[in-house]
Amino acid sequence: MMIVRFALIGLLGMSLAGCNTAQGVKKDVAIGAEKTGEALQKSGEAVAGALNKTGEAVGGAFRKSGEAVQKKVE
Repeated sequence: MMIVRFALIGLLGMSLAGCNTAQGVKKDVAIGAEKTGEALQKSGEAVAGALNKTGEAVGGAFRKSGEAVQKKVE
């Protein structure tokens, strides 16, 4: 009877520890998702900035080549 009682107490303790562990995992996942979201946002901003600069450079190159063609035509 004592063995059964200790076994039940042990199982109860493990189940409570399992619930606590599950809560910890949920919290860790939430923190990880938040950090991932922040990193993705920063990456997106960096890519947008790079594309904007590239677009400006390409636009400038087209403008200069258009001006050069116009000068040759005149």
